[in-house]
Amino acid sequence: MKKFSFPLHTVLNYKQQVLDNLRNEQAQIISDIFKAEKRIEDLQSQNRSWAQELQERQMKGMTVREMGTYANYLNNLQVREKLEKEALTRLEERKEEKRKEVVAAKTETASIELLKEKKFAQYEYEVQKSEEQFIEEFVSNVRSRTMAQEQRLEMG
Repeated sequence: MKKFSFPLHTVLNYKQQVLDNLRNEQAQIISDIFKAEKRIEDLQSQNRSWAQELQERQMKGMTVREMGTYANYLNNLQVREKLEKEALTRLEERKEEKRKEVVAAKTETASIELLKEKKFAQYEYEVQKSEEQFIEEFVSNVRSRTMAQEQRLEMG
């Protein structure tokens, strides 16, 4: 019997490549989220550090200009933190969208793989039936020859 051939093999390979690409994109988004979270933590840490330094400097005495410089810098840190949080929110939304895409791609791939498994099981069944038929024919032929030889011996 001929070798097993799945007609949707190229489609399955394509769907698996799409799934792999989506998983890679999802991993990149997750990596970007971790980086954004780290940047936010760093900005918060800088903000606390500069606010503490401002307090200490105010106790010792400082000029209005120096105080304005600190206030501007702290404001800048807060704006940057806000922007990073907005970027993080967008990344979280992209992550959820990508998760949905991955689930859909997994479902498509799984359905094709299930079909392939069913077709392979059917192929194995047909191979087994073919082998059983071959054995039956072989046994039948051997019996026929044996009977023919016995008849010739009886006649001869």
